[in-house]
Order: sequence, then structure tokens, then C-alpha cells
Amino acid sequence: MNNRYRIIVALLVMCLGAACRKTEFADIENPAYLRVFNSLDYQLTLGNKDAPQTFLTMLIDPVLDKDGIPESAAITGDFLDKRDSWARPYPDAVNTSIWQKEYPGSLKVLAGPILNGYDLSSWAQVPSGKHRILFRTRPYSNTPFFSLEKNLRGVTLVDTTVELQSYEVYTMHVLEQVYETKKTGLYIRNETFVKQPLSDSFVYVNFYNLSSQGYFDFTSKVIDNNAVPNRKMEDKMTVYYSLGRPANNVLTPIAGFNYLPLGTVTRSQDTRVAPYYSFPLFPDTSVNKIFTGNMAQVFYFCAPGLTPFNIYNTDPGQYSAIAIGDYGYTAGTAGVPYGIKADLRTGLIISTHSGVNNPRSFATVNTLEFINDKFYLMTIQRKYAPPIY
Repeated sequence: MNNRYRIIVALLVMCLGAACRKTEFADIENPAYLRVFNSLDYQLTLGNKDAPQTFLTMLIDPVLDKDGIPESAAITGDFLDKRDSWARPYPDAVNTSIWQKEYPGSLKVLAGPILNGYDLSSWAQVPSGKHRILFRTRPYSNTPFFSLEKNLRGVTLVDTTVELQSYEVYTMHVLEQVYETKKTGLYIRNETFVKQPLSDSFVYVNFYNLSSQGYFDFTSKVIDNNAVPNRKMEDKMTVYYSLGRPANNVLTPIAGFNYLPLGTVTRSQDTRVAPYYSFPLFPDTSVNKIFTGNMAQVFYFCAPGLTPFNIYNTDPGQYSAIAIGDYGYTAGTAGVPYGIKADLRTGLIISTHSGVNNPRSFATVNTLEFINDKFYLMTIQRKYAPPIY
């Protein structure tokens, strides 16, 4: 082999090595785990045309110039777009877009570990301790925040200091706090699912109404509830649920799991963790305890004094419902105005190839949040065995 070929081979080896090399991160001592959502979703109109836009950059421990313009930050979560209706239990590894539906999203960061059996890969590891956090608006472009001209680095919607404890799990939202003024604030919840003795034989879900103050009162006066049926909720609602199998545009309830009461949900931006409610991973006793079969879950929200059996009052906010899964009919019909697909086969249950079984069903922990006039679902998965082929 002459020198020319040796050089070519050496270059190919170097290129291949660089292509296959994994991204390495410095360890973070005593980290906290952080997941962030941009939950601002108001539409700009003539009435609120001066409100800040909802495309954001998160800056943790920023450095500001003499005019208060950020010049750098210890951690930057850029291109933070409005959140998706379903926050998956794992990062979207194939996403190549620089626009993010959450932080860390598909960013290459040091992800959370498996903690007490729960997969925290959708959370980022960040240093624990006290941090200043800014959320700034930014233009709808592909230019990184610190490459923008200073006069384009937006305005500050949130400027606050938080204390993050080591090995704690935090879910953070940028939220509209007051509907009329579009006042924005930071909501940060210290999750407890990693500390609770939750059985892997049950699916868990808790509920929040994080709507802004005054949203229901104002929109009930100006939005036609017939045009947007059941897309509002009063400040206190009772929650019921049904488990069923979708077929031919009909959801057939599983025996013993139709219109069962769960608890209540109250509009509040208090950061305390709401109680978890549960239903069995295998509610149908005829299945093989490996795959639960195609399923959907429907949650009904009824004003005090109403139940899914006696919903005759269609006034705004008296009743709403959401179906999770491939439920067979379009959301907005059959009395179910909302729908989130989640796992296409089993909704809140994860069904995937694990071990020799394809599929195998696994229980999850879920959070369902209602914010102004939309539902959002966050699913957390447990560790499970990889597939055997």
C-alpha cells in the first residue's frame, strides 16, 4: 500500500470514528431533574395585539449587559414553542428540528436516569441549588438566541429565582396567570411519583386545571359554546372515567368500568402535587396478562350535581370529556370534545416489544392538565426489558 492510499485509509478511519463517537457530557454533581413546557397558547387579536409573542428562550443563570440584555447563560433552552398535546414518555430521538415542544426535548443534554424504576430521560440534569431563571420572547426564526441582534432578543416574561434540590424531579410551566392582562408567571411542581409506592399493576393519573384567573368568566361571555361544545370547565369539577374497546366508531365499555367516579379537580396554580387515581393494567379478566388488547380511556368532567348519567345542562363549563387512545371516533362527537391519541393501541398504557412478547403492555404514571381551553397529557414510563428477536 503506497503512502497515498495509507493517507486515504487513515482519513476514512478518522471520519468513521468521529461519526460513531457518542456525545460525552461532564457529570453533574448532585443534580436536579428538570422538564419545561411553554404553556402559553393565546391567539393574538386586535384586542391583545400588543401582548408578547409566545415563542420563547429559557435562560438559567444569565449574564446581562449594562442595559439588561442577556449576553450568555449557564443553560439555554432556545426555540421553545407551544407544547404538544401529548408529552411522550421518552425523548423524540429522530426529531431534527431546532424548534422544541419542551425542554430538553430533542436537545443533546445530560438526561435524567432511571430513578426508582421510572425513566427520566425526558428530564434534563441540571445543577441543584439556587438559580435565576429568565424566559424571554424571541423572533420566529432559526437563528440561535445569542446570535440575534441585541434589539431582537425579546422582552422578559419571567424573571425569578428558584431553589432546586438535588435528585428531585421538577416539571416547570410558563403559564398565563391572568387572562385579561395576559400576566405571565412560572409554575414549578416538585413531582412525587418517584417516591410513592405505586404498583406496576395499575395505571395512575392525576388532574390539574391550570387555567388563568378570569379565563372562564371572560370566555363564557364571548365564545359561542354551541360552536365549541363543552370546551370549558368551571373552577371545580368531578371526574369520572370509562375503560373501553374501540370498534366501528363505538367505544364499548369493559364490564365494571363505565362511568366510575375518581375524584375532583379545582382550578388552581398552586404547585402542590395532586392525588393520583388508578385503574388496573388488565381490567379485562379474559386477557392473557401480557397484552391488554386495544383500549381507550375516557375521562368525564362534570359540574357539582351532575354525572355522566344526567348531563342535560349544556351551559358553558358544566361538562367536558377527553378520550385517550385510538378511540374510533373523531373528538368533538359522541359527547367527547377532546382527544389525545397517546399509545395508538392502548392510550395511557404503553404497549411495545419487550422480551419475547410483541406487544407487551406496561402500566404508566400520567398527568392530565387542563389549561384555558385545552388538555395536555404527560406520560411517564417504567423501566422494561428490551426486545428479544
